[in-house]
Amino acid sequence: MKRFMRGTEIRLVVGFFVLLYGVGGGLIWIFYGQPAAILGMLCMTGGLLFFLLLYGIVWALGKWAGE
Repeated sequence: MKRFMRGTEIRLVVGFFVLLYGVGGGLIWIFYGQPAAILGMLCMTGGLLFFLLLYGIVWALGKWAGE
């Protein structure tokens, strides 16, 4: 059951960021052009890195607590 939960969680997060980059980046490109899309991708990447940092901290705390 834990393996299924972990796999589902990873798929949901990856799917979210694929949609964010694909749909969000595409719409920015269509409405505002290439320079804005590049800046939008840079901002989305910053958000992704922040998410990964928080996920890593929560994972490390879980390991430290013995879960």
